[in-house]
Amino acid sequence: MRTTLTSTASAGRNALVAVLVPEGSKPALPRNAPPASAWAADLKDGSDPVLLRGERGERWLLLKLPAPKRLTPTDVRSAAATARKSAEKLGRSVLTVDLAALRGDGEHVLAASEGAHMAGYDPAVLRKDRQRHKVSRLHLVTARASVAARAAAERGRIAAEANLFVRELQNLPANRLHPKDLAAKARSGVRGSSRIQVKVLGRRQLAALGCGALLGVAQGSAHEPQLVHLRYRPRGRARARVAVVGKGVCFDTGGISIKPAARMDEMKFDMSGAAAVAGLFHALAHGIELPYEIHGVMGCVENMPGNDAQRPGDIVTAMNGTTIEVLNTDAEGRLVLADCLSYVVDKVQPDRIVDLATLTGAAVIALGHNASAILGNDDKLRQQVQDAGERVDERCWPLPLWDVHKELAKGDYADLKNIYSPNEGAGTIAGAAFLSSFVGDTPWVHIDIAATAYEGPSRPYYSRGGRGTGVRLLLELLRD
Repeated sequence: MRTTLTSTASAGRNALVAVLVPEGSKPALPRNAPPASAWAADLKDGSDPVLLRGERGERWLLLKLPAPKRLTPTDVRSAAATARKSAEKLGRSVLTVDLAALRGDGEHVLAASEGAHMAGYDPAVLRKDRQRHKVSRLHLVTARASVAARAAAERGRIAAEANLFVRELQNLPANRLHPKDLAAKARSGVRGSSRIQVKVLGRRQLAALGCGALLGVAQGSAHEPQLVHLRYRPRGRARARVAVVGKGVCFDTGGISIKPAARMDEMKFDMSGAAAVAGLFHALAHGIELPYEIHGVMGCVENMPGNDAQRPGDIVTAMNGTTIEVLNTDAEGRLVLADCLSYVVDKVQPDRIVDLATLTGAAVIALGHNASAILGNDDKLRQQVQDAGERVDERCWPLPLWDVHKELAKGDYADLKNIYSPNEGAGTIAGAAFLSSFVGDTPWVHIDIAATAYEGPSRPYYSRGGRGTGVRLLLELLRD
């Protein structure tokens, strides 16, 4: 969808003009719009959008927002998404979102661009009647079309398209997205970028590196595992080197410790952390500039109960030499990440690490579907992640990670065990305590997105299925 900034809103038969009206202000409408007597009461008394009809087919949509002091980017993003859905329903090819009453704030322009683009998605990836969207042009009206405002609009468009790229990956069924497919799509998402390099390691290379934890998960599947390493070089000197790691379990049956049948179909979403990493690099390849050297690592596997599947009680050795008792084969994501994190520490030597994973159902018990859990070894980095999540409406909430939690992860027959002993609880913390053994002294934050990857607060810019969680959060975190 083509996006432009303009200083005027023009209505017509093929356009919908959405006017954002903060509480306490009056909408600026042209003379040919219906008089205030026809709509003022509806706008004042209710929170639903008010649709105005012109005599020549013009349409205006009035969207009430909180007063400027209480207005957030999420309010603007949601309003723009509602406007996009209304334009699609009306069959309009042009959507104009009038932000003039918001005084052209760059954050509001970015949010409106994101919302309007993110709302144009149908999750029915393989249905013959998948919706074909009608809106092809987006105009954002601001009081001043400054260079900064134009940059914000473009950034919002690219971030939204990266979010949709991730959602498309998430919503594909597991028989259409094996580990090699996920690796190939990550590569195709950055094709044409001269500043991004991609390296993919298969079973033989992983074995040579000693990645026994990841390979143990993969050995029950007929599909070869892949470790994808993406590298982004910024213009000029990098401020620091950052690694972003994602869990990419393309389908998780639980292995020998098999999951209940109910809702097992949702385990196609267990690759959402890796998809978020791919989405970050999609945004970098399509024009977003960040000041860091960024390394993305995706651990792509299937966890299947095949005739060579690992058994509860097996002991595997991770790339960094740590031995692990596999007490439950359904605690497989941390095994995949163990080798991905070890690879990053050894091969990349980053200044900081962020990992994303649909790691524990316990995160839902702890926080519901309203926030991702964050844990780590660096309070400053953890706070930065939390603050970035608040700004982009991908809320995160910290859980403790104490020495006692790490002690509980020690094994009886090996260095570590992949789950706590029964009745210890703290399932989300247990996962992070395990992972802490593979990052050394590098500042690190773990984001458990199990509760938010495909469920969460209702927003008009989301649909059923994958939500693309993590992409906009990472872009915001690495913005400055």
